[in-house]
Amino acid sequence: MPAISPKDFAPPPAGPSAALREQVRRLERAHSVQRAGRSAIPLGIPEIDALLPEGGLLTGALHEIEAGPTPSGRVAPHDGPALGFAAHMLGRFEHGTILWCRQPAIGGDVLPYAPALSAWFDPARIVMVTARREEDLFWAMEEGLRTPGIAAVLGETRASDLTAGRRLSLAAEKSSIPAMLLRAQPAPPQSICTTRWRVTSAPSPEVPGIEMLGAARWQVELRRNRFGAPSVDEMPAWLLEWNDETNHLAVVPQARDGSSGTVRRERLAG
Repeated sequence: MPAISPKDFAPPPAGPSAALREQVRRLERAHSVQRAGRSAIPLGIPEIDALLPEGGLLTGALHEIEAGPTPSGRVAPHDGPALGFAAHMLGRFEHGTILWCRQPAIGGDVLPYAPALSAWFDPARIVMVTARREEDLFWAMEEGLRTPGIAAVLGETRASDLTAGRRLSLAAEKSSIPAMLLRAQPAPPQSICTTRWRVTSAPSPEVPGIEMLGAARWQVELRRNRFGAPSVDEMPAWLLEWNDETNHLAVVPQARDGSSGTVRRERLAG
């Protein structure tokens, strides 16, 4: 009987190296991007576009925008920052009709303010659909994603219906039309969305010698980036500032404000 040596009890060889795992991940991500959308539209914010698949928002995919609480503690999609960021996204898709699906129970009787939306796109492009029930809202969104001439579809919802999310994602993938959910509360972690954003208001900069509000600022977190640049421990976050004169949204440089950066919280990609 052969002698038993300590090496017989040695642990199995280590798994693939980090470089190999990253190479496999890149191949998987490239295949997924090809399936999830034929093209990507840049947000026009270089610091953010650099992390997104193909340098922008995938056209054939589902994207979610979460509204953060207002200073009063209320959460609603029509409260500025989330709605403004959603409008910025919609404005990047320049041609075609924008289907906007909403519920009175969420937005009330107040419709999105057309003059404010005109900073991003022509409000005449909007077709507004009001649905009493969540299932009717999701049905209208699906039908819109199958309709020629639609540039993007947006729905306001509080629902966490995973089946509806999967159906929207598949419909967007098939038509190469982006679907967006503007949420009044956090999305379920199992959501199939390609990107998830959380947008809250941020203090405006003080204007020396002028007793008025400075430029509007939003804190934006990229909470999910399914096919984008991998990140295990960090959740990118940016302080964005809107310029009314140029109709331009840009990251506030850290040299001017130290709020931009990353938030360590959960896995982004995957």
